[in-house]
Order: sequence, then structure tokens, then C-alpha cells
Amino acid sequence: MKTLNWWPLIGGLILAVPMAAQANPNDPDSDGDGIADRYERMLSTNPSDPNSKPSDLDADGIPDEYDLDIDGDGVNNWQDPFPKNPQEFADRDGDGVGDAKDGDSDGDGFSNEVEKAAGTNPYSKSSFPDDQGPVVDLVDIPEVVTERIIDIRGMALDTGMGVDKVQVVNEEGEIFKGHFLYTTHFAVKVRLNKGLNTLQLAVTDKANNLSRRLVEVDYQP
Repeated sequence: MKTLNWWPLIGGLILAVPMAAQANPNDPDSDGDGIADRYERMLSTNPSDPNSKPSDLDADGIPDEYDLDIDGDGVNNWQDPFPKNPQEFADRDGDGVGDAKDGDSDGDGFSNEVEKAAGTNPYSKSSFPDDQGPVVDLVDIPEVVTERIIDIRGMALDTGMGVDKVQVVNEEGEIFKGHFLYTTHFAVKVRLNKGLNTLQLAVTDKANNLSRRLVEVDYQP
């Protein structure tokens, strides 16, 4: 509230002259502009003038120069790629577009909508729609062998989430687990029964897609 000083003039007239508001030592915010006097003095604005005040983007009473979260989105400035945008606080794929506006937040080539429909995580680059099984190529195996224990070898490549496991199942349901020699090349050690063996090679990827190959081997000791 402005204070009026009354000045007597010649002729008996009295003139009311407004005085500038003075800082009130009992009021932490003398001019009522939302910024405490102590901040205004620190930043060289006028604590007695509501039109002179520091910038306070989130209107929390802490000037931007001293505010650890300038936009008030709950993420500290040093962790926020958009410290002055309250609508954006993350950019998972680092493309300069905040996740709130980015149609492909994790940058894996699949839109957020497609990933949500497929049940994958639109914010994780290692999680994306994958409905194709691995590509499998077998090394030629002789039709007739004289060794009971043989190696079934080949290559398995998955351009989606990657190959998870490889195994061979015989007609009795016995499972022989394989291992990768390096990158895409695998080997499965299998024990044969005398006579014709019909084996099923199964390669599974990390999205649980399965590729199968039938292998027939005649064991004649």
C-alpha cells in the first residue's frame, strides 16, 4: 500500500504526494511479488517494487538462479535434459526430442503405439516387437554314421532380440542342450539309438519365437 505525504502550498492548498513503498523488516516479501526480499537483494532487484523481481519460471518463490528444479517438474536441473520445460524431463534415445513428444521414445525403430500394442516396452531399446524366429542353417550330416555320439552343427541368426537357446529332441523326448561355439555357430552333442533316428532341432529366440529343423540319422555300429 502506498503512503501519502501531505505538503502545504501557498494559498492554503494541500497537495498529497505518493511515496515509494519501503521495505518492511517484518515482512519477508515487502512488495508482495512472490520473491522474498533476501533473494531480491542477492540478485540486485528492488524488494520494494513488485515490478522489479528475479525470474522464477515455476513460481515457487525460488528465483531460477537458485532453484535446483527451475521448471518444477520434479527432476533436478542436472538430470533434466530440458530444465526449463515442465512438460519434458527425459530423452531416452538422446535424439533431442523429449519422450512426451517423441513417437519412438527409445529409438529402436518401432513407434510407441506399436510397442504398446505388442506388449513391449516403448522406453527400452532392448525391448521391441519380434515375431520372427531365428534363421537356421545346418552343416551337412552323413545319412549313416557308425558313432553313437555325434555333433549336430550349424548357424543360427536372429535379427530381432537375439537367439536364446538351441537344443535337439529325439523321438523319446530326450533333450540334448546345445551351446554356441562363437557368435552364430552352435553345436549339439547327441546320443543316437541304433537304427534310424529322427531328431528335431529347436532354436528359440529371446522373444520365444521358435524355428525347427528335422534331422534323420541312421546309426549302424
